[in-house]
Amino acid sequence: MSIYEDVKKEIDALQTEIIDYAKKLIKFPTKSGNEILAQRYVKEVLEDLDFDYIDMWEPDINELKKHEAFVSSRDSFINSPNVVGVLKGTGNGKSLILNSHIDIVSEGDLNEWSYSPFEGTVVNNKIIGRGVSDMKGVNSAIFGVLKAFKKLGVKLKGDLIFQSVIEEETGGAGSLACALRGYKADAAIIPEPVGFKICPAQQGVLYFKINIPGQSFHGGKRYLGVSAIEKAYKVLLAIESLEKHRCEIYASPLYKDVPIPFTINVGTINGGVWPSTVPDLVAIEGRMGVAPGEKLDNGKKMLENWISEAADKDSWLKNNRPEVQWLKNFLGSACIENDHEIVKTAQKAYKRHFNKDAELGGTPFGTDARSLTEFSNTPTIVFGPGSVAHCPDEYLEIDVLMDYTKVLAEIILDWNEYEKH
Repeated sequence: MSIYEDVKKEIDALQTEIIDYAKKLIKFPTKSGNEILAQRYVKEVLEDLDFDYIDMWEPDINELKKHEAFVSSRDSFINSPNVVGVLKGTGNGKSLILNSHIDIVSEGDLNEWSYSPFEGTVVNNKIIGRGVSDMKGVNSAIFGVLKAFKKLGVKLKGDLIFQSVIEEETGGAGSLACALRGYKADAAIIPEPVGFKICPAQQGVLYFKINIPGQSFHGGKRYLGVSAIEKAYKVLLAIESLEKHRCEIYASPLYKDVPIPFTINVGTINGGVWPSTVPDLVAIEGRMGVAPGEKLDNGKKMLENWISEAADKDSWLKNNRPEVQWLKNFLGSACIENDHEIVKTAQKAYKRHFNKDAELGGTPFGTDARSLTEFSNTPTIVFGPGSVAHCPDEYLEIDVLMDYTKVLAEIILDWNEYEKH
């Protein structure tokens, strides 16, 4: 029996423990600022798995603020530690980072949930709970892989570094702190829920606010005023046109199945003070997808120029310019070559397990990949199971979780290489 079959058999035997890992993690409501108990549990698991070095620390927000990529609305990270474990290899193998975030988004309206979001209920072959898909289920997969290796006496040649980070949902300060602390490897995998796609490209995101001026007057003589709402409509048309343009110029086979790969979403519109008054100001806020490899400044300039050109075509806006403001939240994009060795290794493991080719893709959302690829000099792919996240009754199917655990084990065996004692 091959090493792959030995490991898969052991992972099957560990299914109950793998599910229990996930359920225990779900029970910790790890919204931003409430991560410490979960991270202590992660540290305990790493100790049980015989990690050679475990680093648990609260990132220094004053140091992080000096970095161009820092984003956070918090004043400190007291009681919000990162946890990094290093499993030292025996030598002559490639190193690998497995990066997973412990923080979650809010559970939202509890009435929308069929089950408690913080129990890890198992029903109909699914684990249900906030964060199970994004990303506590994959933490349990990683733990399951390493437990199987330990029981079989598998020793990796290359170092394996596991990062359980804070703040991914709110700007990525946790992974940035890992990068600035010096953690790096020959490659990294972020197991975000992308439905088993192998993603060498990851989008970034910008958030903007646009103020569109008008001129108020009594609604009975609205023709003597200038409606900011009507002018805002022209700005919205310009944004729609820009979105189409960006999807054309950044077209990529990795996004061939995505109807609008680089969306510009207007999420809020506020304007007007009274039904019978011509509105003199409308403010819109939105999210702009940043193409993999595109610099944030390029995306900013493109939106600013597009709005400016639209204003030039309007007699009112030409002299009363819309104001584009950039909000504090942002996340840079990242990408590596589609034929990078970590991509090939993941493809090979996927095909060996499923007997079919993996699909290459790009993430439609922001991730922590930039901190790894750009600031840690660690080529990174996103590759994880599931696709349901940030919604009521978030779930991960147990069969999918177990398949991912096995594929991940094969990737690690091929990438890090191994000795069996």
